[in-house]
Amino acid sequence: MLLPLNRVTRSRLLGFNTRRLIHTVISTKKALPPRKVLYAGSTSLMAAGLGLTFHDELNDQAHHYGILLQRISIAAKVGVAVAVDYKITLSRTYTSIEEKQAAKQKCDLRSANRVLDGFLKLGGIYVKIGQHVSAMSYILPVEWTSTLSVLQDQCEPSSPEDIKHMFLTDYGSTIDETFEEFDWTPLGVASLAQVHKARLKKTHDDRDDDWVAVKFQHPRLEEFCLIDLQTVSFIIQSIKRVFPDFGFDWIMQEMKESLPLELDFEREAANAAKVKENFAAEYARKKTPLVIPGVVWAKKRILCMEFIKGGRIDDAEYLKEHNIDPSQVSAEITKIFSKMMFLDGFLHCDPHPGNMLIRPSKSPQQSNFNFEVVLLDHGLYRTLDDTLRKDYAHLWVSLLKGDEEGIREYSLRIGCRPDSHRLFASLLTGREWSIISTADLSSNRADTELNRVTEKAKDFIGRIYDILQTLPRIVLILLKTGDLLRGIDETLMQRDGKYMTYAIMGKFCAKAVWLDMRSNLMNLIYNSTTTTMKWKWMKDLICVWWEYRLIQCSLWMYQLKAQWQ
Repeated sequence: MLLPLNRVTRSRLLGFNTRRLIHTVISTKKALPPRKVLYAGSTSLMAAGLGLTFHDELNDQAHHYGILLQRISIAAKVGVAVAVDYKITLSRTYTSIEEKQAAKQKCDLRSANRVLDGFLKLGGIYVKIGQHVSAMSYILPVEWTSTLSVLQDQCEPSSPEDIKHMFLTDYGSTIDETFEEFDWTPLGVASLAQVHKARLKKTHDDRDDDWVAVKFQHPRLEEFCLIDLQTVSFIIQSIKRVFPDFGFDWIMQEMKESLPLELDFEREAANAAKVKENFAAEYARKKTPLVIPGVVWAKKRILCMEFIKGGRIDDAEYLKEHNIDPSQVSAEITKIFSKMMFLDGFLHCDPHPGNMLIRPSKSPQQSNFNFEVVLLDHGLYRTLDDTLRKDYAHLWVSLLKGDEEGIREYSLRIGCRPDSHRLFASLLTGREWSIISTADLSSNRADTELNRVTEKAKDFIGRIYDILQTLPRIVLILLKTGDLLRGIDETLMQRDGKYMTYAIMGKFCAKAVWLDMRSNLMNLIYNSTTTTMKWKWMKDLICVWWEYRLIQCSLWMYQLKAQWQ
């Protein structure tokens, strides 16, 4: 509890003795000329005013530090309780492996519930961390992922008063002065921001539709963002001292890098513009249903953009109502993200269903699709350098061909530990090595295989931690993106449908590899000084082109067969 400053403490903090000041003014009043008296009085009043202002600032700072200490204490209490619980549970002697496993599962559930309660109290980036952890179902125990999954939908909105104050501060005018109408019920609330529907004033005569979506960063988020990150980082390091095998400190490293990017809405607007530019050729040839909402204006904490109405991509009833084929939606989403990964090297890093809308095509006669995929939330993108992009494409071509030597070479090149390529391949694809090695990635994944992969992941958890620790963070994001795309494909895949993700990805991987090798061989041909060497490189170029065409043809045949079935 914060106590008010007493009179003596207040005077000392103000830096002067009030009684002495008044006595000085009175005693000098008679001796001083009128102007000097006025000057002395004015100076004294200014000093007193500054002192009182400083006192108010001190009270504000005291309040700030009080909240800060409260947040740190909640986080630290949770961290200590979890660490102690695991230490006690794992240090006990058990009569059987089954008994130890059961005790650990109970400890997992207790710890996950403690963390959930703490994250809900703290909000902000803690919810973001919880959402990130809950998505790691292929690594973490189900007790953790299922418990923390409620954080995907439990985010509290900021108050209208805080939103109004931030808008006036950042934009320079009030909400009422800027918008004709403003709906105070948020369209959506996430861990970092919330979105409201509004209608612009009629000064924007050049716009056909003045309805916009206004994205507000939670005003109080920035205030404690840095200290929250430092606190969680300290707790994780403390857990790592107790459990040296704890391998998830990379989560905090990624959060420290990505969070400042997500909190800058001006950067988000620039990202959206760049994606539109990257897909300009596809738009011109009507080869993509991708829609990026137009940006009206952007401030660092506020983003005003085109309002687009649609349904979630996993809303089966909405798709059925508008006669939209879920399998085609999944295929086009895979194409969009495969192009980003393997050809553009500029990747949207959070392609979960909540960040995508589906709507009927606005101009069916001018489109090759009867639907549009609206991609939202452009705050977090990563740029892949050319070397990583090409190596990652080569790795996926090797995975599709079941080429173990290629998998080993390119896994090592992108940062995987030596001799861990088989386990890494399973992490990338979500498939067993027996499926990967027989070049059968595009076969449907049965529940029995999924269960075996999950069980094996638990057996190899130490090795998985080691792999994740050594991988560059950008590769971890590629892992996460691939997992999310697989999840979307399996969600949208109709009964008896074919698993198309890898067949579609393969076309883009193969194209990236072909373009890379063509560029290298053309340079060799151009720089060769003898006709013999030129012919050699030209033969190699023809062989590479033929191999590329064979891969494309086989993948096309697979898709055609799947459609007929």
